[in-house]
Amino acid sequence: METKPKNRWNIIIRWVGTIIAIVILVYLFSQIGAAETWATIQRISGWRIAAVLTLVFVSRFATFGRWHSLLQVQEMRVPWKDSLRLTFAGLFASNVLPTTVGGDVVRLAGAVRIGINPALAAASLIADRLVGMAGMFLALPFAIPSFVAYLNQNGMRSSVSLFSAVPFVSNAWNKIQQAFKNVFSNFKYWAKNPLILLRALGFTFIHMLATFLIVQILIEGMGESMPFGQIAGLWSLTYFITLLPISINGLGLQEVTITNLFSVVGGLQPSTSISLAILLRVAWMIGSLPGAFTLSGILGDAKKQSETVGQAEVDSDQGLKTI
Repeated sequence: METKPKNRWNIIIRWVGTIIAIVILVYLFSQIGAAETWATIQRISGWRIAAVLTLVFVSRFATFGRWHSLLQVQEMRVPWKDSLRLTFAGLFASNVLPTTVGGDVVRLAGAVRIGINPALAAASLIADRLVGMAGMFLALPFAIPSFVAYLNQNGMRSSVSLFSAVPFVSNAWNKIQQAFKNVFSNFKYWAKNPLILLRALGFTFIHMLATFLIVQILIEGMGESMPFGQIAGLWSLTYFITLLPISINGLGLQEVTITNLFSVVGGLQPSTSISLAILLRVAWMIGSLPGAFTLSGILGDAKKQSETVGQAEVDSDQGLKTI
């Protein structure tokens, strides 16, 4: 009886957060100017666009490889075509459709539909999120030098404003820790097969490398530069911020985070940062479009599954998205 009101409030919070984030993004866009932003985007050459699109699909297939690896722990092996189809359906739901039925619900419904044990399907999705988080966590320290330089340059006022956000950050960190505690028991499937986890982590590194290269290619294409390590650190921080369950699939929140972090901390021009945020959103959407061909048959089941998944549905309750 308590779950439905809680879910209702979660949905309300996400819609409100999405609207606020979009309003902020529109405000930033108006301050920078559409003409300047468009002029910045036009600097990107054709070969860079082709390279970005290629790397987007490298990233998407690495995401597929990570989850497919985690599913191979039962005697019944999951065909790669099925896990590929479900992965892209989940990506399409997360990155293209503004729906509260997250990508993980879609994948869970589809996995159960093709005969995968429901407990294994839910556990594999949780493990998929945690392996992805582990990879990004390893890149997070690369953001430290940027913040140290920023604080040294801007003095005590920045320090005060930074530490004023500590309660909010602490609360978010506590929620992430609780999520880890709640799902550790699900790793029983992989306890006897640690190599599967290592393989999944390897696919995560491929996904991360492709993502960081995409950001670097776009930044350099717009006439600026940033060290690769700094890109890795700031993007990983962006990733963790957008895990907060305060918007629909990170819509608006991701763009506002990129615009502010890469300009204020990374030193890019605001027009470059907001252009980067917009181009990345478009890139993720393009990379998710193949899922449109497989989603229709799964989405109906996903809506039914969302009533029973509970804590296993990571996208809705924990804010862990497919990025």
